[in-house]
Amino acid sequence: MGQYKTWAIVIKTLDYGESDRIVAFYTSDFGKVKGIAKGAKRSKRRFSNALELFTLSRLIFFDKKESGLARIEGCDIVNTFPAIREDIRKIAFGCYLVELVDEMTPEREANPDLFDMFKAFLSLLSDDEAEAQILRIFEIRLLSLLGYRPGLDRCLHCNGILEHGEPAHFSAQQGGLLCQRCSQGYYDLSVISPGTAKILQAAVEMDLSKIHRLKFSKQALWESETILSKFIQYHINKELKSKKFLKDLGM
Repeated sequence: MGQYKTWAIVIKTLDYGESDRIVAFYTSDFGKVKGIAKGAKRSKRRFSNALELFTLSRLIFFDKKESGLARIEGCDIVNTFPAIREDIRKIAFGCYLVELVDEMTPEREANPDLFDMFKAFLSLLSDDEAEAQILRIFEIRLLSLLGYRPGLDRCLHCNGILEHGEPAHFSAQQGGLLCQRCSQGYYDLSVISPGTAKILQAAVEMDLSKIHRLKFSKQALWESETILSKFIQYHINKELKSKKFLKDLGM
């Protein structure tokens, strides 16, 4: 059994038995790791708030290949992002981010860039206003990092560049845009304007430190939410529970 130490963010927690807790982390070195924290509900001194949702820590765990769950030995808290917990809107946003990461990433597949982005967005959510465009930018960048970046610059069938003002249609099944002519015969389409396609491309390509400069119009927010929700649901084959939380709050 080996001992490991890595940066980690709590993405799910579940009470297990009378005193234990099962926790899922997204880590910088190992991707998603699930483990059991023995006696976590009894020993507040040992884990304190380290196993709460969103918490960033230095995780210490023991692991062996034949075991499904790692054994959580300890967590040195770095940031609990308290501002998220103090705002119901930010809680809803944060729950969506962690559920999206949990559902879209396999276990034990490292993606350091994804971890860094995830940490950056939790900091952004904690420090700034909870605006809907944060979710759209996170979605498109997550899809890109996982190899699911949708095609948004030209028609997937004829490879034609869409003319200014030309209506385009997004197909979740095809994974991108179809021009008016090539869209005939498809039934899973959503209309998207050139402006929305361009801002989503910018959201992927822009340096993360400058991402606050992007401003989505109401139309871009509505269109991007529509197409990205369908695209994500197509890949995970279900609607995320946190989406209902967001809808209940009018978001």
